[in-house]
Amino acid sequence: MSIFLIIILTIIMLIYSVFNNIFLGYGLTISLILFSLVGVKRSKTVKDLLKLYAFESKRSLPIIEILLLISVLISAWICCGTIPAIVYYSLKYINPNLFILFCFLIPAITSFLIGTSFGTISSVGIPLIIIAGASNLNLNLVGGAIMSGAYLGDRCSPLSSSLLLLCNLTKVELFNYVKKVFIFGIIPTIISIIFYLLFSLINPLTFIDNSLSLALYKDFHISPILLIPAIIILILSLNKIPITKSITISVITSILICFIIQKTNILDLFNHIIFGYKTSSSLSNIIKGGGIISMLKTCYIIIISCCLTGFFSGLNIFAGLEKYLQQIKLNRSRLFLITLFLGLIISSIGCSQTIAFILTIEILRDTYKDLKNEDIAMEFSNSAIVTSALVPWCIAALIPTSVLGINSYKFIPYAIFLYIVPICHLCYCIYLDYYKNKIYKLFTKREIKNK
Repeated sequence: MSIFLIIILTIIMLIYSVFNNIFLGYGLTISLILFSLVGVKRSKTVKDLLKLYAFESKRSLPIIEILLLISVLISAWICCGTIPAIVYYSLKYINPNLFILFCFLIPAITSFLIGTSFGTISSVGIPLIIIAGASNLNLNLVGGAIMSGAYLGDRCSPLSSSLLLLCNLTKVELFNYVKKVFIFGIIPTIISIIFYLLFSLINPLTFIDNSLSLALYKDFHISPILLIPAIIILILSLNKIPITKSITISVITSILICFIIQKTNILDLFNHIIFGYKTSSSLSNIIKGGGIISMLKTCYIIIISCCLTGFFSGLNIFAGLEKYLQQIKLNRSRLFLITLFLGLIISSIGCSQTIAFILTIEILRDTYKDLKNEDIAMEFSNSAIVTSALVPWCIAALIPTSVLGINSYKFIPYAIFLYIVPICHLCYCIYLDYYKNKIYKLFTKREIKNK
């Protein structure tokens, strides 16, 4: 019972922290201490727990590596002019009356092509946020559209690491499953497009004069050459080069452009990479961001989150729940609601999209034994994978909002795709449970009468 009380306390602390702008690391650290006391009570020594946490901390290093590389990439791309160039050409060619719709579609296409939501948000999300900020648009609305698009592509891209892991865990063939996910995603995507089209028409870009474009052109010597670092990311990702290598090569290219075209001083470049890009020009309130320092708090949260995850998996906390669910009879809609709720709970306390669907699959594997593997995969694809990004302190939401510089929870009402997907899947389950047989019998009776 003490475990579930601590889980409730953890969620309350994290919700309180989010709404009061308190560093999430405090609440997570207190939770880890409380869970550790429970572990000691269950005959685990402090030494055993420290070994467990040390091992789990090492598992966080690949995520931290990507996060720090992204922070360097943002600074380098701004400094060399890649992000200003994307902003410049976007202002030139994007229809201002459809801007928010483009904030959904561009990340969706990019994420599908390169297979990473984080890479998408850092490459195309930041320029879109910069344009929105310059136009005094609601950044949470724009951020919600970007998040929806990034996770739409990540959810159905054959290059997506989360999709690859899900297919491996559920033992389904990747490309056959991609087709199924793509087909199921048509209705949620159409609904999302309708919403973002309406948002675009209600909130068009109003700040589209030449002053921003002229300032960008003057300060960054805008030319198509500045787009090379972004093109490198796209080409390398399409060729299945690991994202860490892609980012590294792009950063090196950006640094060369800084020296050759922008004539950047090496000390200034080093300062931008460590502390984030800042300028004293008229663009100081628009073109800024990045820097390793800006991501250190997020890195700490990731480490603590991995330790919490290790605690749950190492002590087999949910064994009792697993046995209980196997004993009760559930139809598809009720089973999906349990999957959805459980995924949200695990992502709330484990702060990880990956852990959310791995643990949920492990807990519910025997409960889903009567379904086909592709149907099982779809249940988790439409629940834990997308809904993790709706938990403000989960890595799936925390990193993108940190990179975009938007509020950690105010984007949620506008992230249409992230909750339209589970709603559509729940409607499908209800159809299977209550209406499929009735409709089949109705058509069968009509055929008999006609004969």
